[in-house]
Amino acid sequence: MRTLTLVYCVLFLSSVAEAQMDCKKFSSYQDILQCAEERAPEARKAQLEAEQARARIGAAGQWRNPEVTVDSVSGTVGGQKQGETEFALGIPLELSGQISSRRAIAEGGAALADLRFTMAKANARADALLKLHRLRQLTHEREVIEESIATFAKLISQYAQRKGRSPEQEISASVFRMAKSEYDLKKAEIQDELAGLDSYFGVALGKRVDEILAFLPPSPKAWPKVAESFVPGTSPAFLAAQAELNSAEAELSLANSEAWPTLTVGPVMKILKEGGESKNLYGFNVSLPIPFFSLNGGNKDAATAGVKVSAAAKNIASATEDSARRELVKVYQQSVTVLTSSLSHQEIEKKHSDIERLFLRGILPSSLVIEAHRTFVELEKARNDRELKAVAALAGIYAMDGKKLELP
Repeated sequence: MRTLTLVYCVLFLSSVAEAQMDCKKFSSYQDILQCAEERAPEARKAQLEAEQARARIGAAGQWRNPEVTVDSVSGTVGGQKQGETEFALGIPLELSGQISSRRAIAEGGAALADLRFTMAKANARADALLKLHRLRQLTHEREVIEESIATFAKLISQYAQRKGRSPEQEISASVFRMAKSEYDLKKAEIQDELAGLDSYFGVALGKRVDEILAFLPPSPKAWPKVAESFVPGTSPAFLAAQAELNSAEAELSLANSEAWPTLTVGPVMKILKEGGESKNLYGFNVSLPIPFFSLNGGNKDAATAGVKVSAAAKNIASATEDSARRELVKVYQQSVTVLTSSLSHQEIEKKHSDIERLFLRGILPSSLVIEAHRTFVELEKARNDRELKAVAALAGIYAMDGKKLELP
């Protein structure tokens, strides 16, 4: 009955968890980020591992079960029946803090699992935010490419309607057809990348791209300021290295404590039967292994090496995180500076519209028409690449600072 009840509870909790991860309604891109955190396979796996690691703490602190032994012999000696039965209870007593060492190992593993869960959620959030911004960029780039294709198509149509075209006009028409083919290929590349994003959001959110287009984040205008000063040793990665070191030190402590034997003590009762008489004897037993052949030296050496490895990893994390963050801050600040000082998307669109009118009036030569469109497209792509680089750098900075990634 208890097993059946447990199964029902597990199924109920699983259904509740799945319902929470359905992500049926979005009101903003923040809801999408929250959904991505909850549904990310790596984050869900890390959460289950963290729950398992916390459960190990209680298991590590448990005492070993006592043992009961029964020895019974009987027979006939000199025509008389004789028998002897002995009951012994052995309670194992672990010496030199073995239980506390195992518990420390479990606590270190739980701390490490919690930090990995935190980092998995941060990575899922950052990845989803980058993908959302890229989706917005791609939809705009596709519009730009389609506008260029439409312009080239109009110009090709204009040339096709002319009778008795000059050699220069024939060349211009051919050049426009080649340019249109080039931009058709560019559009196909964008469609390929959009298909990849559609697959990503299908796994991350259970949604198609068309279902989240209304909730895409805008192009950042007011970029958040980041502090250049940094307190070393506070990043989740460093704390994870510290947790690994704590676990390694606890394993060394356990290896040292296991060099001590486990003492087994308990009461003994012996029943003697001879002829028709029965006698009860009571006593006490003590069992203690003699560490004659091994003092657990192999495990102690391995645990000592593990401590050295974890200490080296911690030192590397401490030495690299400050310089790594400074690099991210530099990239972020440079990106923000160039984004705020260069033409915005709106300004680029306006200049493109102004030039478009001159295109269709036939005032500009074909070479200038193609070059202007190419410059317009490349400028949009360069700005988008720099924008993504700024978002990625900001995500890295926030991750090292242990903050939740937010953009205004």
